[in-house]
Amino acid sequence: MLRCVLTGFLTACVLAGCGVSHGPVSGGTLARLNDLAVTPEQGARMMNGKKIATRSYHPPGGVVRVPMKMDGAGLPTVKVSLNGRRTEDILLDTGATVTVLDAALAVRNRIATVPSLRPEMAGVMGSESGMGAVIETMQIGPWRLDNMPCVVRLQRSSGGLDFLSSDFAISVLGFHLAQKHCSHLTLDYPRRAVEFGFGGFRGPASRNHAKASFRLQHGVPMVRLSAGKVSWEAIVDTGSCFGVEIDQKMAQRLGQGTGGQAVSGNFVMIGVGGTTTPEKAGVRVITVPRMSLMGSTFSNAQIDVMPGPARIGSYFLQNYRVTFDFRRQVIWLER
Repeated sequence: MLRCVLTGFLTACVLAGCGVSHGPVSGGTLARLNDLAVTPEQGARMMNGKKIATRSYHPPGGVVRVPMKMDGAGLPTVKVSLNGRRTEDILLDTGATVTVLDAALAVRNRIATVPSLRPEMAGVMGSESGMGAVIETMQIGPWRLDNMPCVVRLQRSSGGLDFLSSDFAISVLGFHLAQKHCSHLTLDYPRRAVEFGFGGFRGPASRNHAKASFRLQHGVPMVRLSAGKVSWEAIVDTGSCFGVEIDQKMAQRLGQGTGGQAVSGNFVMIGVGGTTTPEKAGVRVITVPRMSLMGSTFSNAQIDVMPGPARIGSYFLQNYRVTFDFRRQVIWLER
Protein backbone atom coordinates (compact mmCIF):
# COMPACT_ATOMS: atom_id res chain seq x y z
CA MET A 1 0.00 0.00 0.00
CA LEU A 2 1.11 3.55 -0.66
CA ARG A 3 2.65 5.57 2.12
CA CYS A 4 1.60 8.85 0.53
CA VAL A 5 -1.45 9.30 -1.66
CA LEU A 6 -3.06 12.16 -3.53
CA THR A 7 -6.74 12.73 -2.80
CA GLY A 8 -8.32 15.35 -4.98
CA PHE A 9 -11.95 15.69 -3.93
CA LEU A 10 -13.11 19.26 -3.46
CA THR A 11 -16.80 19.65 -2.82
CA ALA A 12 -18.88 22.72 -2.00
CA CYS A 13 -21.70 22.58 0.51
CA VAL A 14 -24.33 25.28 0.83
CA LEU A 15 -24.78 26.39 4.41
CA ALA A 16 -27.34 28.97 5.39
CA GLY A 17 -25.49 30.81 8.12
CA CYS A 18 -24.08 27.65 9.70
CA GLY A 19 -20.66 27.11 11.16
CA VAL A 20 -18.30 24.41 9.95
CA SER A 21 -15.64 22.56 11.89
CA HIS A 22 -12.95 20.07 10.93
CA GLY A 23 -11.17 17.70 13.25
CA PRO A 24 -10.38 14.11 14.20
CA VAL A 25 -13.03 11.38 14.36
CA SER A 26 -14.34 10.53 17.80
CA GLY A 27 -12.44 8.27 20.17
CA GLY A 28 -15.26 5.73 19.89
CA THR A 29 -14.98 5.60 16.10
CA LEU A 30 -11.20 5.23 16.30
CA ALA A 31 -11.59 2.38 18.81
CA ARG A 32 -14.04 0.59 16.49
CA LEU A 33 -11.60 0.97 13.58
CA ASN A 34 -8.85 -0.56 15.72
CA ASP A 35 -11.20 -3.44 16.61
CA LEU A 36 -11.56 -4.19 12.89
CA ALA A 37 -7.81 -4.85 12.50
CA VAL A 38 -6.93 -7.60 10.04
CA THR A 39 -6.78 -11.01 11.71
CA PRO A 40 -4.09 -13.57 10.80
CA GLU A 41 -6.72 -15.60 8.96
CA GLN A 42 -7.83 -12.59 6.93
CA GLY A 43 -4.22 -11.72 6.19
CA ALA A 44 -3.55 -15.18 4.80
CA ARG A 45 -6.47 -14.79 2.36
CA MET A 46 -5.53 -11.27 1.32
CA MET A 47 -1.82 -11.59 0.73
CA ASN A 48 0.26 -13.01 -2.09
CA GLY A 49 3.72 -12.93 -0.61
CA LYS A 50 4.28 -9.34 0.51
CA LYS A 51 1.61 -7.87 -1.75
CA ILE A 52 -2.15 -7.61 -1.39
CA ALA A 53 -3.72 -10.05 -3.84
CA THR A 54 -6.46 -7.94 -5.42
CA ARG A 55 -8.68 -10.02 -7.73
CA SER A 56 -11.09 -8.70 -10.34
CA TYR A 57 -14.11 -10.66 -11.62
CA HIS A 58 -16.04 -9.00 -14.42
CA PRO A 59 -18.84 -10.54 -16.50
CA PRO A 60 -18.36 -11.38 -20.18
CA GLY A 61 -19.25 -8.71 -22.69
CA GLY A 62 -16.45 -6.22 -22.24
CA VAL A 63 -18.33 -3.37 -20.52
CA VAL A 64 -20.03 -2.91 -17.15
CA ARG A 65 -22.47 0.01 -17.35
CA VAL A 66 -23.97 1.43 -14.14
CA PRO A 67 -26.07 4.54 -13.36
CA MET A 68 -24.26 7.69 -12.31
CA LYS A 69 -25.89 10.00 -9.79
CA MET A 70 -24.77 13.58 -9.30
CA ASP A 71 -24.44 14.60 -5.66
CA GLY A 72 -25.43 17.97 -4.22
CA ALA A 73 -22.16 19.54 -5.36
CA GLY A 74 -22.53 18.28 -8.93
CA LEU A 75 -20.02 15.44 -8.58
CA PRO A 76 -20.45 11.92 -10.04
CA THR A 77 -21.26 9.01 -7.72
CA VAL A 78 -21.96 5.32 -8.27
CA LYS A 79 -23.58 2.73 -6.04
CA VAL A 80 -21.07 0.38 -4.44
CA SER A 81 -21.57 -2.57 -2.13
CA LEU A 82 -18.77 -3.22 0.37
CA ASN A 83 -18.38 -6.63 1.98
CA GLY A 84 -21.78 -7.75 0.73
CA ARG A 85 -23.69 -5.03 2.57
CA ARG A 86 -26.21 -2.48 1.30
CA THR A 87 -25.04 -0.18 -1.48
CA GLU A 88 -23.50 3.21 -0.74
CA ASP A 89 -23.27 6.23 -3.04
CA ILE A 90 -19.52 6.82 -3.44
CA LEU A 91 -17.83 9.61 -5.39
CA LEU A 92 -15.93 8.52 -8.51
CA ASP A 93 -12.84 10.71 -8.21
CA THR A 94 -10.21 10.66 -10.96
CA GLY A 95 -8.21 13.22 -8.97
CA ALA A 96 -7.62 10.74 -6.13
CA THR A 97 -4.86 8.16 -6.37
CA VAL A 98 -6.57 5.48 -4.28
CA THR A 99 -9.94 4.71 -2.74
CA VAL A 100 -10.61 6.64 0.46
CA LEU A 101 -13.44 5.79 2.87
CA ASP A 102 -15.11 7.87 5.54
CA ALA A 103 -14.48 6.37 8.99
CA ALA A 104 -18.14 5.85 9.83
CA LEU A 105 -18.73 4.13 6.49
CA ALA A 106 -15.71 1.88 7.12
CA VAL A 107 -17.08 0.88 10.53
CA ARG A 108 -20.59 0.34 9.16
CA ASN A 109 -19.28 -1.98 6.44
CA ARG A 110 -16.75 -3.72 8.68
CA ILE A 111 -13.71 -2.82 6.56
CA ALA A 112 -10.57 -4.68 7.69
CA THR A 113 -8.04 -2.14 8.95
CA VAL A 114 -4.28 -2.02 9.40
CA PRO A 115 -3.99 0.43 12.34
CA SER A 116 -0.19 0.52 12.22
CA LEU A 117 -0.24 1.80 8.62
CA ARG A 118 -0.87 5.56 8.55
CA PRO A 119 -0.47 6.91 5.00
CA GLU A 120 -0.30 10.66 4.55
CA MET A 121 -2.98 12.07 2.26
CA ALA A 122 -2.38 15.28 0.32
CA GLY A 123 -5.46 17.24 -0.70
CA VAL A 124 -6.49 20.68 -1.91
CA MET A 125 -6.86 22.07 1.62
CA GLY A 126 -3.73 20.49 3.07
CA SER A 127 -2.78 17.05 4.30
CA GLU A 128 -3.95 14.59 6.90
CA SER A 129 -3.09 11.07 8.05
CA GLY A 130 -5.34 8.11 7.34
CA MET A 131 -5.44 4.45 8.32
CA GLY A 132 -4.56 1.64 5.91
CA ALA A 133 -7.34 -0.84 5.20
CA VAL A 134 -8.48 -3.58 2.82
CA ILE A 135 -11.98 -4.01 1.39
CA GLU A 136 -12.53 -7.77 1.31
CA THR A 137 -15.26 -7.56 -1.36
CA MET A 138 -16.35 -4.60 -3.49
CA GLN A 139 -19.26 -4.86 -5.92
CA ILE A 140 -20.09 -2.29 -8.62
CA GLY A 141 -23.04 -3.59 -10.59
CA PRO A 142 -21.98 -7.08 -11.77
CA TRP A 143 -18.25 -6.31 -11.34
CA ARG A 144 -16.65 -7.71 -8.19
CA LEU A 145 -13.22 -7.07 -6.73
CA ASP A 146 -11.70 -8.89 -3.78
CA ASN A 147 -9.00 -7.53 -1.47
CA MET A 148 -9.03 -3.91 -2.59
CA PRO A 149 -6.55 -1.70 -0.64
CA CYS A 150 -7.90 1.63 0.56
CA VAL A 151 -7.36 4.38 3.13
CA VAL A 152 -9.78 5.29 5.92
CA ARG A 153 -10.03 8.99 6.78
CA LEU A 154 -9.37 9.84 10.40
CA GLN A 155 -10.62 13.42 10.01
CA ARG A 156 -14.15 14.64 9.42
CA SER A 157 -15.90 17.93 8.69
CA SER A 158 -19.24 18.86 10.23
CA GLY A 159 -21.50 21.88 10.22
CA GLY A 160 -24.76 23.26 11.47
CA LEU A 161 -26.24 24.99 14.46
CA ASP A 162 -25.74 24.02 18.11
CA PHE A 163 -29.03 22.12 18.15
CA LEU A 164 -28.81 20.66 14.64
CA SER A 165 -25.59 19.56 13.03
CA SER A 166 -24.47 17.04 10.43
CA ASP A 167 -21.27 15.42 9.27
CA PHE A 168 -20.02 15.77 5.71
CA ALA A 169 -19.06 12.15 5.12
CA ILE A 170 -17.08 11.90 1.87
CA SER A 171 -15.81 8.61 0.43
CA VAL A 172 -14.18 8.28 -3.00
CA LEU A 173 -13.26 5.61 -5.52
CA GLY A 174 -9.76 6.52 -6.64
CA PHE A 175 -8.39 6.45 -10.18
CA HIS A 176 -6.37 3.29 -9.43
CA LEU A 177 -9.59 1.26 -9.45
CA ALA A 178 -10.12 1.66 -13.20
CA GLN A 179 -6.52 2.29 -14.20
CA LYS A 180 -5.34 -1.01 -12.71
CA HIS A 181 -8.22 -3.24 -13.81
CA CYS A 182 -9.95 -1.71 -16.87
CA SER A 183 -9.12 -1.03 -20.52
CA HIS A 184 -11.12 2.21 -20.31
CA LEU A 185 -13.34 4.26 -18.01
CA THR A 186 -16.21 6.39 -19.33
CA LEU A 187 -18.18 8.98 -17.39
CA ASP A 188 -21.16 9.89 -19.53
CA TYR A 189 -22.32 13.06 -17.79
CA PRO A 190 -25.26 13.88 -20.14
CA ARG A 191 -26.71 10.35 -19.88
CA ARG A 192 -25.76 9.90 -16.21
CA ALA A 193 -23.92 6.63 -16.70
CA VAL A 194 -20.49 5.16 -15.99
CA GLU A 195 -18.85 2.44 -18.08
CA PHE A 196 -16.01 0.24 -16.86
CA GLY A 197 -14.48 -1.36 -19.96
CA PHE A 198 -12.47 -4.58 -20.06
CA GLY A 199 -12.10 -5.45 -23.73
CA GLY A 200 -10.54 -2.32 -25.20
CA PHE A 201 -12.03 0.98 -26.34
CA ARG A 202 -13.06 0.99 -30.01
CA GLY A 203 -13.18 4.74 -30.32
CA PRO A 204 -15.79 7.48 -29.94
CA ALA A 205 -19.31 6.85 -31.20
CA SER A 206 -19.93 10.52 -31.97
CA ARG A 207 -18.36 12.47 -34.84
CA ASN A 208 -18.34 15.51 -32.56
CA HIS A 209 -15.37 14.60 -30.42
CA ALA A 210 -11.92 15.74 -29.32
CA LYS A 211 -9.01 13.95 -27.71
CA ALA A 212 -5.86 14.63 -25.74
CA SER A 213 -2.98 12.54 -24.50
CA PHE A 214 -2.64 12.14 -20.76
CA ARG A 215 0.09 10.93 -18.49
CA LEU A 216 0.00 9.61 -14.96
CA GLN A 217 1.61 11.61 -12.17
CA HIS A 218 1.20 10.38 -8.60
CA GLY A 219 -1.40 7.99 -10.00
CA VAL A 220 -3.76 10.63 -11.46
CA PRO A 221 -4.26 11.77 -15.10
CA MET A 222 -2.55 14.95 -16.27
CA VAL A 223 -3.21 16.87 -19.51
CA ARG A 224 -1.63 19.99 -20.98
CA LEU A 225 -3.43 23.32 -21.38
CA SER A 226 -2.34 26.61 -22.87
CA ALA A 227 -3.44 30.23 -22.92
CA GLY A 228 -1.48 32.52 -25.20
CA LYS A 229 2.20 31.59 -24.90
CA VAL A 230 1.81 30.01 -21.45
CA SER A 231 1.20 26.28 -21.04
CA TRP A 232 0.79 24.11 -17.97
CA GLU A 233 -0.41 20.68 -16.86
CA ALA A 234 -3.60 20.02 -14.92
CA ILE A 235 -5.22 17.04 -13.22
CA VAL A 236 -8.43 15.80 -14.83
CA ASP A 237 -10.32 15.75 -11.56
CA THR A 238 -13.93 14.56 -11.51
CA GLY A 239 -13.82 15.06 -7.73
CA SER A 240 -13.68 18.86 -8.07
CA CYS A 241 -16.93 20.79 -8.37
CA PHE A 242 -15.20 23.68 -10.20
CA GLY A 243 -14.14 24.05 -13.85
CA VAL A 244 -10.63 24.94 -14.99
CA GLU A 245 -8.58 25.83 -11.91
CA ILE A 246 -5.13 27.32 -11.40
CA ASP A 247 -3.26 28.75 -8.42
CA GLN A 248 -2.13 32.32 -7.85
CA LYS A 249 1.36 31.65 -9.19
CA MET A 250 -0.02 30.44 -12.53
CA ALA A 251 -2.39 33.41 -12.67
CA GLN A 252 0.64 35.70 -12.40
CA ARG A 253 2.29 33.85 -15.29
CA LEU A 254 -0.83 34.63 -17.31
CA GLY A 255 -0.44 38.30 -16.44
CA GLN A 256 -3.45 38.27 -14.13
CA GLY A 257 -1.94 38.36 -10.68
CA THR A 258 -4.76 40.67 -9.60
CA GLY A 259 -8.24 41.50 -10.81
CA GLY A 260 -11.02 39.30 -12.01
CA GLN A 261 -14.26 38.65 -10.18
CA ALA A 262 -14.10 37.59 -6.55
CA VAL A 263 -16.17 34.51 -5.69
CA SER A 264 -18.38 34.85 -2.66
CA GLY A 265 -21.48 33.12 -1.45
CA ASN A 266 -22.90 31.19 1.42
CA PHE A 267 -21.02 27.95 0.84
CA VAL A 268 -17.97 26.18 2.18
CA MET A 269 -15.31 24.25 0.29
CA ILE A 270 -14.56 20.89 1.89
CA GLY A 271 -11.69 18.52 1.15
CA VAL A 272 -8.82 16.57 2.62
CA GLY A 273 -6.96 18.82 5.04
CA GLY A 274 -9.87 20.99 6.15
CA THR A 275 -12.50 23.48 5.09
CA THR A 276 -12.49 27.07 3.94
CA THR A 277 -14.72 29.68 2.34
CA PRO A 278 -14.14 31.26 -1.08
CA GLU A 279 -13.42 34.61 0.61
CA LYS A 280 -10.75 33.17 2.90
CA ALA A 281 -9.16 31.23 0.04
CA GLY A 282 -9.15 34.29 -2.22
CA VAL A 283 -11.05 32.50 -4.99
CA ARG A 284 -11.61 34.65 -8.06
CA VAL A 285 -12.53 34.15 -11.70
CA ILE A 286 -10.38 35.51 -14.52
CA THR A 287 -10.98 35.50 -18.27
CA VAL A 288 -8.42 34.74 -20.96
CA PRO A 289 -8.96 35.54 -24.68
CA ARG A 290 -8.22 31.97 -25.81
CA MET A 291 -7.54 28.72 -24.03
CA SER A 292 -6.66 25.37 -25.58
CA LEU A 293 -7.27 22.13 -23.75
CA MET A 294 -8.09 18.54 -24.57
CA GLY A 295 -8.15 19.05 -28.32
CA SER A 296 -10.40 22.14 -28.38
CA THR A 297 -9.97 25.92 -28.23
CA PHE A 298 -12.26 28.16 -26.17
CA SER A 299 -12.68 31.92 -26.59
CA ASN A 300 -13.09 34.23 -23.59
CA ALA A 301 -12.50 31.27 -21.32
CA GLN A 302 -13.08 31.58 -17.59
CA ILE A 303 -10.55 30.17 -15.13
CA ASP A 304 -10.93 29.82 -11.37
CA VAL A 305 -7.95 31.03 -9.33
CA MET A 306 -7.83 29.13 -6.05
CA PRO A 307 -5.55 27.03 -3.80
CA GLY A 308 -4.23 23.65 -4.83
CA PRO A 309 -2.82 22.11 -8.00
CA ALA A 310 -4.15 22.98 -11.44
CA ARG A 311 -7.26 20.94 -12.18
CA ILE A 312 -10.06 20.43 -14.69
CA GLY A 313 -13.16 19.64 -12.67
CA SER A 314 -16.66 18.33 -13.18
CA TYR A 315 -18.13 21.77 -13.88
CA PHE A 316 -16.19 21.74 -17.17
CA LEU A 317 -16.63 18.01 -17.84
CA GLN A 318 -20.39 17.92 -17.21
CA ASN A 319 -21.26 18.61 -20.86
CA TYR A 320 -19.29 15.64 -22.19
CA ARG A 321 -19.03 11.90 -22.40
CA VAL A 322 -15.49 11.54 -21.00
CA THR A 323 -13.46 8.40 -21.70
CA PHE A 324 -10.07 7.52 -20.25
CA ASP A 325 -8.55 5.14 -22.81
CA PHE A 326 -5.81 3.43 -20.82
CA ARG A 327 -4.29 1.45 -23.66
CA ARG A 328 -3.79 4.53 -25.86
CA GLN A 329 -3.19 6.92 -22.92
CA VAL A 330 -5.81 9.23 -24.44
CA ILE A 331 -8.83 11.07 -23.05
CA TRP A 332 -11.80 11.38 -25.41
CA LEU A 333 -14.46 14.07 -25.08
CA GLU A 334 -17.72 13.47 -26.95
CA ARG A 335 -20.77 15.67 -27.26
